[in-house]
Amino acid sequence: MLKEKIAEFLEKQFDIDKSEFLNLNLEFEERGKRRVYAFKKCQLEVPTYHYGIYFGTLEKNGIRLSIEGSFIVGKLAKKNVIELDDENAKRWMGGQDLELPVKGYVILKWKNFFLGCGKGNGKIVKNYVPKERRIQIEQ
Repeated sequence: MLKEKIAEFLEKQFDIDKSEFLNLNLEFEERGKRRVYAFKKCQLEVPTYHYGIYFGTLEKNGIRLSIEGSFIVGKLAKKNVIELDDENAKRWMGGQDLELPVKGYVILKWKNFFLGCGKGNGKIVKNYVPKERRIQIEQ
């Protein structure tokens, strides 16, 4: 099942308690380009392509969370959560990659806000914030 597969990725990547994640009252659906959407079942009859929020993308070696996906699971994560200072949070939300010595998927956090997910190669963390969600950084 998709939810089980996501739980396994999250357990491996962020040390999230698999049973705690599976107990969340959420359903998941995979749609085009391996994108995963999260939603709660409801009685309102709407076409399924309107269900949910973008949760993340299934990759070969894990799941790359969206900003909303990082909000949903960030509080459950016990590893690979990087706390950013004000300057790096602005740079991240402006669409810039960050120079951090980490490998693999990480959740980026500023104060009580989860800013999304990036992937580190040991030198930089690649930014996946969509262009339409980036902030303008004053020079």
